[in-house]
Order: sequence, then structure tokens, then C-alpha cells
Amino acid sequence: MRIEPSVVSDLITKADRLQLAAVIPADYGRIDIAKELLDLRSRLSKKIDEKLQPWFILLDESVQFFVQFERFLYQFPLSSELMGYAVMVSKLKRDILSIRELLAIGQDMTARVLARTFVEDIEIAMALALSADTCRAFASTHDTNDFWNKHIGYGKVYDKMTQYLLACGVPEDRARVLVERHRQAKKMFSESTHGGRNSSLFSAFSPALSDPSQLNFLSLGALTYVTAELALFVAQETHAFAGSVVNGTMHPRPLHLYAEFETTGRFMNAAGSAYVLQELLLRYEESLQSLRDSL
Repeated sequence: MRIEPSVVSDLITKADRLQLAAVIPADYGRIDIAKELLDLRSRLSKKIDEKLQPWFILLDESVQFFVQFERFLYQFPLSSELMGYAVMVSKLKRDILSIRELLAIGQDMTARVLARTFVEDIEIAMALALSADTCRAFASTHDTNDFWNKHIGYGKVYDKMTQYLLACGVPEDRARVLVERHRQAKKMFSESTHGGRNSSLFSAFSPALSDPSQLNFLSLGALTYVTAELALFVAQETHAFAGSVVNGTMHPRPLHLYAEFETTGRFMNAAGSAYVLQELLLRYEESLQSLRDSL
């Protein structure tokens, strides 16, 4: 089925008659949504290359990891326990792709909503990798809320996340830092997720990237310091997760799911992407933090 342009055109013509009753004539008319979005993407792409290229390089390498890791997971028939983990990684890939695309068209507050989902999905993936019982519960549940309440919610996931990181060879002090980063990130992203005042104001009046004293008003999208902040955060989270997967697979006593992993070429593609992201962060993370503060 298709809606013919003539149908829409006829309806618009009829709707325009409402202007006859307007107390004050309209100073704006309808816009071509598809064309405006293409123009917005093109315009912001140039700004990204000029102002935010390093952050997007890190973000794209993060996407690369999840693409490669997903391909590895589906290389061979999956066990019943590994299936739940694999579909969660597929969801993480979609999460991060969506975050990247939202940032590219200047939707940073909406991208924060997805960033909270991304963080929570990483936590669930870690919980699944940690426990075969959690995998079985995930596979058999028909009530997401019930699964969440029993296995994830009310702080349970932070203990599981800590156990997972330690089992993958992450030092205890580093594991504590990563868990606390999750706590603080979800608290911050809740402002955008739950219709907060500040995120709403930021969406209406977005500070210009080059001059925060200037505001973008009535724009379809804009790049701001949050764009850089969120891109770096997502890269850091991907690095932590990717590193845990690679190190956990090579561990002398790997977790139940990682013990199934074979170091095929597809696995090495994922490990290679994790390495590239690690090296980029080692070389540029500190500088990007400083640059972000000066944007």
C-alpha cells in the first residue's frame, strides 16, 4: 500500500483554510521533513568533521566492536544459555547504532535516553555471562518485570556486575570504579528519560558548540558539549565491556558462557576492534576530556 502524494496535497490544501480564522497570520509554514533532515545531517556532518571528529572516531570503533562480536556469536549454533546473551549483544548493537545516529543529527538529549538503556543492557549481559541460572531465567521468562525484580533490580545487578568483572580478571579497585560509573550515569540519564525540566530546557535552548553563550532555538537538531560528552562515555563503556569479554575468554577459569567461545577469525575481528578502541583511548582519552571541558 502507498499513500499517494495527491492525497496528502489535497488534505494540506483543506487544512490551510484554517488560516482564514487565524487572529495573527502565520509567519512559518509547513516544512519538507525528509529534505530538512537530509540538510540537517549534511550540515552537522561538516561540523562533526571540523569540531568533533575524534569523538566520533571513538564512537564508530565502539559500533565496530558490537558488529564484529555479534557476528562471532552467531557463527555456530548457540546453546540455550548462550542464546540469551547473544540476543542481548544484538540489542546492544542496535542501542549503540541508534545513539550514534541520534548524535549525528543533533539529538543529544534523546540519545541520553538510549544511553541509559545501553548501560542497563550491558549490566544484563554481564549478569547472563556470570550465571547459568540467570541465563535460564532470562530464556524462560514471559514477564520482563518479574525477571527484572528477581535478578536485576533493587541493586542486585551491581553485585553481579562486580562479581562478573572480578571473574574476568578486572582488578577490584577498577571494578568498583566501573560499577559506580554505572550508578552515576543512570542517575544522570534519568533526567532525560523521565521528562526532566533541565533536559527539556536543554532541548528547547541548546548551547552552540562553538560558543555556549549562544543558543540554538527552534532548530531540528544541534551539536553541543553533551554530544562530545556522550560519545566519549559510550566509547569508555564499550571499552570496559569489550575488554572484559576478551580477558574473560582468555582467563584460566572462564565464566560458563565464555568457556564456549572459540578463538575463530570472527572472534579475532572482535578482539582486534577492542584493541583498536583501547589504544585510541590510551592515546587520546585524557586530551578529549580536557577538550570537552573547553568546548
